[in-house]
Amino acid sequence: MKNTSSSDAVIYTYTLLRRIPHHFLLLGSYYAFVAVWGIKAVLTGSLLSLIFGYLFIQLLYALVIRGYLYFVRNAGLQGWSYRLAHLWTGFIPSQYVMLRTFIRLHLHLLVSGCAGILLLYPWLSADSISNFLFVHLWIMGGRFYLFFMFRKEYKIGWLRLRSNETSCYKQ
Repeated sequence: MKNTSSSDAVIYTYTLLRRIPHHFLLLGSYYAFVAVWGIKAVLTGSLLSLIFGYLFIQLLYALVIRGYLYFVRNAGLQGWSYRLAHLWTGFIPSQYVMLRTFIRLHLHLLVSGCAGILLLYPWLSADSISNFLFVHLWIMGGRFYLFFMFRKEYKIGWLRLRSNETSCYKQ
């Protein structure tokens, strides 16, 4: 048997670089966009396509994330789960994730989301396409705002996503 000593132990320490709490003003402005668009959808009779668009986008994100982790990162799905949080609703990591990797993944989501929606153009109405694109850009907008806030920590940052805050650490 191999004798393991304490010198072989690995201890991960993370130093907090920046924390962005999800204040009422940030969440209020985030949800104000969807409220205004929801009123527009009710007035034009396309509320069902807005709801269906949200479900479609979340499904598309889950498929793209699974594909990205499997084919690009050669990693499994351990540590990833579907969670409900204000700015991070969807299939997200439940542990620390490299900021650089997470931004690259979201760039894949941004492009593949727009491509997936535009592929449906022949079968959907203009209101449905605009609702799908709105939902996609609304979800990505909140996330890219936080990425913009962590731009200085791009190369060394590790994200920790919580329902009430987003934190960036250095290892």
